[in-house]
Amino acid sequence: MTRPTVAVRSGGTLAAGCLVGGAAGWSLTAAGAGATGLEAGYGVDLVVIGLFTTAMAIPYALLQLPAGALVDRWGARRAGLLGLALMIAAYLAALTVPHTGLAMAARAVVGAGGAICFSAGADLARQSRTGPLGLGLFGGVAIGAGGAAVLVVPLLDVVLGWRSAWATGAAAALLAAGAVALALATTTAPVTLSAERPRLRGGASVLRDGQLHRLAAVHAVTLGLGVVLSNWVAVVFERVWGLPTGVAATLGSLVLLLAIVSRPLGGYLARRHPASIRPLVVGALVASAAATAALAWPSGVVVAGLAVGVLGMASGLPFAAVMAAAQTRRADRPAAAVGLMNAQANLLVLLGAPLLGAAIQHTSSTAGLLVVAALWLVPLLTPSEALGRRVHPEH
Repeated sequence: MTRPTVAVRSGGTLAAGCLVGGAAGWSLTAAGAGATGLEAGYGVDLVVIGLFTTAMAIPYALLQLPAGALVDRWGARRAGLLGLALMIAAYLAALTVPHTGLAMAARAVVGAGGAICFSAGADLARQSRTGPLGLGLFGGVAIGAGGAAVLVVPLLDVVLGWRSAWATGAAAALLAAGAVALALATTTAPVTLSAERPRLRGGASVLRDGQLHRLAAVHAVTLGLGVVLSNWVAVVFERVWGLPTGVAATLGSLVLLLAIVSRPLGGYLARRHPASIRPLVVGALVASAAATAALAWPSGVVVAGLAVGVLGMASGLPFAAVMAAAQTRRADRPAAAVGLMNAQANLLVLLGAPLLGAAIQHTSSTAGLLVVAALWLVPLLTPSEALGRRVHPEH
């Protein structure tokens, strides 16, 4: 029997997966990036603008696991198109009038669509058969899109005003939808959307998979703590270290921006040197803990640059290896496995960001940062046996 041609590596499928994940990443930061225009257009203060982000972040975090289960049942393309359609429809509604209630509701729908998009994008990267390198590229684009939004949305405020954040979010989702449709249309295999669905074989629920939870712990700290620190490190540099505002902001941005490089690099290393995955992950966690601890005591700009540089590179290196290990371990439910891991990471963001902010506000930044440093090492207490196993390109 001839092997289906769907097994061939597909750059188009990988590109579609990256753009689908990027649409979710863009929306996570777009409201904050467009704060000035939104503040003027809606006639509200920054607290309300912050709630625009929260309105998306809560459903985005809570729906990760159900979204992954949906992707496993429907297939990544159809589920991805649904998620993108929700985002586009919500943004188009928000564009009609600057009404706070409408914007909150729209952002909640965007959060639900974004949750589907992340799992769908990761599964498309898996289906591209590019292995951990493809997953690393997916992760780099997903987080890089959020950084791009921080740059682009304020620039377009001059032309679009308060609509800048919503219009660019819709545009990112439309671009991703076009890529998914194109990848489906140009596939060389006679595969339909329904045929794409994986078989859900019996087996234990992902919620009862102890090894998967151990992988999720690595993903939770590398993504979750990275985002938490990226939210506050510039404030620490400015208020506690006494660095100039511009320097503090530039250094703070490196925590996430360097992940654009480190996530694909980690995927490359995992693909070329699978035996080094476990020491790579252990080294990344230890390095991240040490860099976070270094932030706890004020020093000079050189130390600050070294600390955020290590954080940005080390926090991104495990992403692809951990994702690939989870998808391989739960080949029956690969998207649900990704959803479980991303749910834990985003819940850590929802809890950790305000708690660290409170510590900084109450002049307890040293204690708060040392607690964060200790959290980096928690996954080392119960390492996963799934790390370090060779990942077949099909997964």
